[in-house]
Amino acid sequence: MTQEAATSGMPEHFAKVADVYRGVRTTDLEPILYIRDALVGWASVRAADIGCGTGRYDRLLFEHIPDLDLICVDASEHMLEQLSGYLAGEHIQNIVTLVARVEDLALDDGSLDAVFTFNAVHHFSFLTFLAKARHALSDEGRLFIYTRTPEQNTGSIWGRFFPLFTEKESRLYTLERMEAWVAETSGLRLVEAKAFRYARKASLDRLVEQARSRHYSTFSLYDDQELEAAYRTFKERICRQFDNLDAISWYDENTMLHLAKVQV
Repeated sequence: MTQEAATSGMPEHFAKVADVYRGVRTTDLEPILYIRDALVGWASVRAADIGCGTGRYDRLLFEHIPDLDLICVDASEHMLEQLSGYLAGEHIQNIVTLVARVEDLALDDGSLDAVFTFNAVHHFSFLTFLAKARHALSDEGRLFIYTRTPEQNTGSIWGRFFPLFTEKESRLYTLERMEAWVAETSGLRLVEAKAFRYARKASLDRLVEQARSRHYSTFSLYDDQELEAAYRTFKERICRQFDNLDAISWYDENTMLHLAKVQV
C-alpha cells in the first residue's frame, strides 16, 4: 500500500477517535524535556505544533517552556475542537488553532522560533514538511521531529504480537532516509538524532482497550474482518507469552530529530 493510499482514510479515522484519543494514547515527558533543554536561554518562544492532535503534548510544552506562544495545526477539525477544550480547561490561552494539511500550510516566513511535530510526520510528505518548516523558522530557529522508525515499530508490543501490524504500517520513515532528506534540504542542519527507550507495563485489558479504540491509526488500515481476527490472535499470543496478564512488560522506542535553520 502506498503512503498516499494509506493516508487517504485518515480524516475519517481521526474524526472517529477524537473524543477518546487523549485517553488511549501514551504521552511521554522525555521529548518535552529534551526540547526544553535545547531551547534554554530563549526569553520567549514562538512556535507551531504540526499534527497536534488533541493537545496532549502541547499541554506539556506550556508546562515546561516559559513564555510560549503556539500555533496548533491539524488537518482534523474534530481533533482541534478537542484540543481547544482541553487547553482551555488547563487555563492555557496563548494558542491559535489552524485547520490545515501540511501541503496547504502557509506560515509567515521567518515568523517562528521553533516547529514541533509529535508522532505525526508519517501522515505527510517529509520533504514538504521540511520545506514548510524551513521557511517559517527564524534565523537559527529549531525543528523537532518526534517519531518512530519501522524498526522501532517492529519492536513494540504491537509489532511483536498484533498480526499484520508491521505489514500494514508502511508509512513510517527509516532514520537513514530521514537523515538523507535533511542533508538534501538547503538551509537545515541536523543537530542530533536522539533515541528514546521506554519501559512499559499494562494489563491485557488495557491493551485490548487501546487497540479497539484504534489508538494507532495503523488499526484503521485493517478491514473489519481482519481486525476482529487480529484481536483474537493478539490475545492468544499475549496469553502464551506472559504469565501475569495484569502486568505485561515491554519496551517502546522513539526517535527525535533535532534540526537547526542555517544561513545559505
